[in-house]
Amino acid sequence: MIKRIIARLDIKNSFLVKGMHLEGLRILGYPELFSRKYFEEGIDEIIFQDVVASLYKRNQLSSLTNKISNNTFVPIIVGGGIRNIQDIKETLINGADRVSINTGAIENKNFIREAVKIFGSSTICISIETLKIENKYKIFTDSGRTEINKNTFDWIKEVQDLGVGEIILTSINKEGTGKGYDIKLYEEASKITNVSLLAHGGAKNPSDVYEVFSKTDIDGAVIASAFHFNYYKELLDKKDIPLKGSTDFLKKNNNHQILFGINNLKEYLKKKKITIR
Repeated sequence: MIKRIIARLDIKNSFLVKGMHLEGLRILGYPELFSRKYFEEGIDEIIFQDVVASLYKRNQLSSLTNKISNNTFVPIIVGGGIRNIQDIKETLINGADRVSINTGAIENKNFIREAVKIFGSSTICISIETLKIENKYKIFTDSGRTEINKNTFDWIKEVQDLGVGEIILTSINKEGTGKGYDIKLYEEASKITNVSLLAHGGAKNPSDVYEVFSKTDIDGAVIASAFHFNYYKELLDKKDIPLKGSTDFLKKNNNHQILFGINNLKEYLKKKKITIR
């Protein structure tokens, strides 16, 4: 099976942002520059996640997606604040290939059934944010802020039955930490998943990606911090970024501990006999 390498870009007010455990977001730059760079470096897919969609009650990424999709020719997944059929239509019209839905699925499973019927299972992804608490995996929404009384593995089974084509599973415990993927989480999830499963949260170096590919049956690795911090100094020079939202962090952190490039990762995985694009 061919494994996919996917970049995730969290967007807030037209800026690329990054935090830890889905919190403490800092401005890193302009998503259009990072997206173009990732495309040039051979990324397989890109996820755009509107991290303030719950605040505004809708996804704010249509114009940005439209602009980026015109010169970045890889599949694009857009998530955040997608609650109805019209939201999906608008997102796809503006250049997305697939949509990622979290809260909307939990609030209304009939919405997901209808979406699959209209757009096809390959277009509908379910995003699951899970936090390990006292050895149990619990579901959260709103970028990790709201706990839902659902077991993660039970929810995976439920959404599969709705006919979706893909599940993006984020470990809140590991996200942004660079402490490696939660192998136990993805081992258990991949045992019960019969659709495409993507792992997000924890990659610090290429060996972490190799470990999750070799020890679990996931289809793709979603990576954010490692790619962003590998390329941001190069991209900072191309456009001035307003000094707000802890932007000073960029100029002071010249030796971030979590970083590697897309080409480096793919070369490493090929040497390890992982089948990639």
